[in-house]
Amino acid sequence: QTNFYTWAPLAAAEGWLVLEANYRGSTGYGDQFLNEIFGQILSRPGKDILAGVDSLVSDGIADPTRLNIGGYSFGGFLTN
Repeated sequence: QTNFYTWAPLAAAEGWLVLEANYRGSTGYGDQFLNEIFGQILSRPGKDILAGVDSLVSDGIADPTRLNIGGYSFGGFLTN
């Protein structure tokens, strides 16, 4: 069954490059990282995601003319 948790590996298996950014406000890097979203609920995560995309493009890994975006939960909210 395809759901949020399986789409990224399925896309990668089909040859897509998948970036799953762990942006500010996410867990995994301590309280400071988690709390850096306060007052910047859209701009800080957005900048983190775009920094990841920019890095992939500048390293020649991603083609800037062939990008797609998607998300689930708050990540889906960020895509709008």
